[in-house]
Amino acid sequence: MVRLPLQCVLWGCIWTSVYPEPPTECRENQYLLNNQCCNKCRPGEKLVNDCAQLTDTQCLPCSKGEFSDTWNRDRRCHEHRYCDPNLGLRVEREGSTETDTLCACEEGRHCTSGACESCALHSLCGPGLGVKQLGTGTSDTICEPCPVGFFSNVSSAFEKCHPWTRFPESDESPGGDPHRRGAPAGHLPGVAVHPESAQEAEG
Repeated sequence: MVRLPLQCVLWGCIWTSVYPEPPTECRENQYLLNNQCCNKCRPGEKLVNDCAQLTDTQCLPCSKGEFSDTWNRDRRCHEHRYCDPNLGLRVEREGSTETDTLCACEEGRHCTSGACESCALHSLCGPGLGVKQLGTGTSDTICEPCPVGFFSNVSSAFEKCHPWTRFPESDESPGGDPHRRGAPAGHLPGVAVHPESAQEAEG
């Protein structure tokens, strides 16, 4: 009567030591398959065969033009991004087996989205406006109205507002008109100079 429970306990100990409980979770760079923890493939590699009881995971390097940037169990690598010049893109950094190709906008253009899938030409600041901030590869031109005493008579993506210049005090201005001493030069064509400004200049 005493031997039977003892044998059951002994067999239970033997069963536990020979057949351990299967794992329920694996390490960060492993995955669980058929009650076994398999090693993932390294960045720059793809999976060929899962691990087995006596063999480790089999991986191969990504082919040219492909990449994998994480530990993985994927059977295919990702294709490198194509920087389409028809969309205003150029290659900023060539891709490797572990990194994707990095695209950027051509000179004079900026990304139209955060993913920079295409580029647009920088906006022009028209007459009466000057460039407050130049456009970059990720942002458009920022324009601002020319303040009093400044002007712009061109459309440009880089020209700021220019200050008026005044003729030197003399009997005649460079234009040969003795009645317009000190009148501002460089103002927009067709825009009259206020009499108050002329009187101040003559005074």
